[in-house]
Amino acid sequence: MRAVGVDFGGTNVRAALVDVAAGQILGGDAKETVSDKSPEGVAATVERVVKAVDPKNERAGVGVGFAGMLRGWTGVVVNAPNFGWREVDFRAALRKRVGERTEIYNDLNAIAFGEATYGSARGVRDVFFCFVGTGVGAGIVADGKLYIGASHLAGEFGHIKVIPNGRLCGCGMHGCLEAYVSGRNLQAIAREDLQKTTSLAVELAGGLEHLHAGHLDEAAKRGDRYASELMEQAGSLLGVAMANAVTTLNPSRLVMGGGVWEKSSELRRHTMHFFQESVSRPALEGFEMVESTLGESAGVLGAAALIAGK
Repeated sequence: MRAVGVDFGGTNVRAALVDVAAGQILGGDAKETVSDKSPEGVAATVERVVKAVDPKNERAGVGVGFAGMLRGWTGVVVNAPNFGWREVDFRAALRKRVGERTEIYNDLNAIAFGEATYGSARGVRDVFFCFVGTGVGAGIVADGKLYIGASHLAGEFGHIKVIPNGRLCGCGMHGCLEAYVSGRNLQAIAREDLQKTTSLAVELAGGLEHLHAGHLDEAAKRGDRYASELMEQAGSLLGVAMANAVTTLNPSRLVMGGGVWEKSSELRRHTMHFFQESVSRPALEGFEMVESTLGESAGVLGAAALIAGK
């Protein structure tokens, strides 16, 4: 069976036609930056990338991994911090453009399902997936099945509270993990702080307006005080949160991924220190931490497999 998988990051949308049985992407993929963030604008972007990868309409359906909180199987996006949406029937907009056999899944659930079906968690019955990129999210496989929760909101790891009455998050609440650790928010914090202090990161970026998390991580590696302190703070919050998740869920495997995690060695170093300091020791028996093996393909593979009913 062939199905199209679509994966939304914070800024990009990617699609591929997938041979679901083999777990193979057929004929390459299509990727676009989302410029118009209105529901109709995003739906039009999805239509373009789906047509690009499946011009002959060979698909059995379109699975869409979307970065947002969903209301069960209704197709309604309750809250999408990356897009500023509240209560949007996005599935209806998509089905008008790419067909009735279209379903929306939380993006991290799609990624987790991809890794569990084809990648680093294949055959493992209890897994926690943590991805740190533009945003922060998680997926859970419990007893061999993707766990989505009573209202499909399981795994909203980026929106657990780590600082009481802390920074405003894109979800509308304060003190979320994502508000301190995601690529977008590390950038925002630094741009605010560096109005009043200095950092090598600004020089590496070629100006404050160009600064992103990668510049902060590189500055921290070179001993810059501001960047080092920021990465240690982010790592402490992420490491303790991960330790609490492992202590609570007792997975046999923790899968880490996401662009910020993969490219930020200082963030990783601090995170692992605080994780080891904080995790329950009995929970480490039979436990291992691994990296995502599917990379950017996890979301499209997982979304395609979900719509195909694999």
